[in-house]
Amino acid sequence: MRRFDREKQKELLEILSRYFPQSPDMDGEIEIKSLFESDEEFFPNAMYLEEHGLVITNALYGFQGVTIETHLMKITAKGIDFILQDGGLGAILGVQTIKFHHSAVVVLEDLISLSNISDPEKEKAKTKLSEMTTESLKAIVQTVTTAGLAALMK
Repeated sequence: MRRFDREKQKELLEILSRYFPQSPDMDGEIEIKSLFESDEEFFPNAMYLEEHGLVITNALYGFQGVTIETHLMKITAKGIDFILQDGGLGAILGVQTIKFHHSAVVVLEDLISLSNISDPEKEKAKTKLSEMTTESLKAIVQTVTTAGLAALMK
């Protein structure tokens, strides 16, 4: 038994999403209980999802540990967005605008200066950079950022 099971977490979210905006009925409770082998498996997975804002467990903490009443659980909007293939409204509402400033061009020029290409090639690259449209520069910055992030993730 793995302590945190992504498949079971996903199934739990899907069960709860079928009952949204209500909590599960008796059939839903049975389905949730049958998904996990024990409370020792269920509680950590449910609490993990709650701490990420994907569900509300209404957990009760007492002297004998945690109690979660499955008939009180609910999926949050963030939980629904998480299981939707398109990211849900969170993907639409969470769009961030990145302003493009001249300083980005300066950073690109610095990167060119620091590169291992020859001096004539550096000058040619800087000249091309200065002739580019804003849209082209955005594409270059996005490509450089993506490559940089990929290198960080290795």
